[in-house]
Amino acid sequence: MRILVLLQSGYGQRVVDNLRKKAPNWIVNTFHVPLIQEIIVDEPASYLPDMLPSSDLLLHLAESPQAAQLLPAIAQLARSKAIIASIDNSAWIPAGLRKQLRSELESQGVTIVFPEPLCSIAEKTVGCGEATQYYSNEIIQEFSRHFGKPVLDVTLTVNGQIMDVRVLRGSPCGSTEYTVSLLKGMDASKAVPASGLMCLSYPCLASMKFEQTDSGIDTIMHNSGRIFNEGMEKALKKAVD
Repeated sequence: MRILVLLQSGYGQRVVDNLRKKAPNWIVNTFHVPLIQEIIVDEPASYLPDMLPSSDLLLHLAESPQAAQLLPAIAQLARSKAIIASIDNSAWIPAGLRKQLRSELESQGVTIVFPEPLCSIAEKTVGCGEATQYYSNEIIQEFSRHFGKPVLDVTLTVNGQIMDVRVLRGSPCGSTEYTVSLLKGMDASKAVPASGLMCLSYPCLASMKFEQTDSGIDTIMHNSGRIFNEGMEKALKKAVD
């Protein structure tokens, strides 16, 4: 798979580094989206090069609404049929802009999903809790087989302590591997919610600002911790069974 990651500042670089380290035989290119002052981008082509690498998937990690407005033009230039647009801060792609992008990209035959946060993506859904949304796109599903909601395999000692944790699927930013490295020797009964808090100390890339999220007034970062805890709970239940 060929992925083009759209960046603006330092936020997305950790994700890029993790993808390049842990992805299968994928090509991961980057494009640094310029900072744009105008609120409404009338001529997106003026901010883009004449050519971009041909890419199956766009991974949008840029940090402004103006950058998101370039997505239809970038998808055409890169001949992409799928976009993952991370919502680790809802100000980067407000709800109205998400609706507009879905409509415009659908007319181009491009599927876009907005995982809030990025680690909420799974093979059929994005988001968590009541805000979970379903999608159908083979390219995005291929990405989410390797990166997204943590899927873990836990081995316990006879005394109920965590002996080992294998990461079957980890978050795109690498926080899953960091967190499981701290769990060895912990009593399984304390692993939730302790592991979710450890995940946030990576530090998590999602916003800690209280805001209107898809699931109500909350912080996107807290959802990251809940997502890790959910994965740990499933793994512990399987280990006990």
